[in-house]
Amino acid sequence: MDSRDFVDGLVRDVTERQHHRDRERRIPDGDAGELPDFVVRHWLNFAVYYERAAVTFIGGWLRTTREADAVVHLAHQVEDEANHYMWLGRHLTELGGNLSSFEPPQPWRSLMDDYYPGLEHLVDRLAAHNIASETGALGFMEFNLSRFPVGIRGTVESVIADEKYHLAFGRTLLEKYCTTPELQARATRAAGEAIDRMRAARETFVQI
Repeated sequence: MDSRDFVDGLVRDVTERQHHRDRERRIPDGDAGELPDFVVRHWLNFAVYYERAAVTFIGGWLRTTREADAVVHLAHQVEDEANHYMWLGRHLTELGGNLSSFEPPQPWRSLMDDYYPGLEHLVDRLAAHNIASETGALGFMEFNLSRFPVGIRGTVESVIADEKYHLAFGRTLLEKYCTTPELQARATRAAGEAIDRMRAARETFVQI
């Protein structure tokens, strides 16, 4: 299959699977107004952990990435994720949280500390993280954006802008490098695995 057609279909399928139920994008506080501080703090705990872990595993990928354009984009992504970690960490501290005290549930540790770092091929990494993970994160933040307190909303908007770039370059690189049936099968499998693992992790997040 033409790689552009394949990537278009992959993104479409991932988006449908990630967002097929509104409850998977909604912060579970039982209300439709502005999010209370304890719910925002709960989300920030997970978000700060996620961003810090992403810095580590994407940085690890750079050691074995041979494609020059992928090196440039992934290096930029590491900087973005580090900025998100600092920005969101400041908000967490303002709400009385502690950057080092959060202990993520096992499904999150498995996803961030084992699964993503263990991906060995560029197409696996792009499909699982830049396509599947970033699509899920974007849908979640965009769906709940109007409910974040005003003091945090601007930061979330900046994170959204960066995540859109991560998704966009993931698409571009997959179109360039995911050109054979074997590689396309790898990308499809990696995206599906990531979605299943994220869904399991999300179930622990909603247990406020």
